[in-house]
Amino acid sequence: MTHATGKKQPVRVFLDADTYSRYLVQAGTHQVTPSGLGELLVQDGLERLEGGDLTALGLDAAPQAAVPAAPGRSQGSEL
Repeated sequence: MTHATGKKQPVRVFLDADTYSRYLVQAGTHQVTPSGLGELLVQDGLERLEGGDLTALGLDAAPQAAVPAAPGRSQGSEL
């Protein structure tokens, strides 16, 4: 992941209590601040979206490279 230099812009996110609790547990488990964890998650999510992985949006469009072909068949082959 690349790290931008200069001033960072704040992002507000509203989470329900259960999700927020899980978020704080993960930050503590991995010894990062909640803010740092949020930044890493946003960067990772943006990279995935830019790569065509729309699963976080509730869509099934995963990048072609991430979808394995069925055994014995090449990708793009017809039935």
